[in-house]
Amino acid sequence: VLAEEIRQQAFKQERIKNEAAELAKALEGLTLRIPTKAAESGKIYGSVNNIQIANAIKEAKDLTIDRKQIIISEDSIKEVGTYKAVVKLHKEISVEIEFEVFAE
Repeated sequence: VLAEEIRQQAFKQERIKNEAAELAKALEGLTLRIPTKAAESGKIYGSVNNIQIANAIKEAKDLTIDRKQIIISEDSIKEVGTYKAVVKLHKEISVEIEFEVFAE
């Protein structure tokens, strides 16, 4: 019984890893555009966070990514420009996504 449970658990872990790899392929090379309200100097009112990036991925690729899986390399994004974020899909699989913040 124990050997069977171990085998099933390994199979489940492998399936989860394969699903993460497929999701990584879908996100590979994705560049997002995130509109925001900004002053003429390029300063954003508020900041861009991982929730907005998750929503942009949903709109662009129709994929649901949990906001907790998205790590923004900058401390806080408060200006218009191009940035990078990492999406951790699995402990061994992560994808870097580029996103552009622009004034709407």
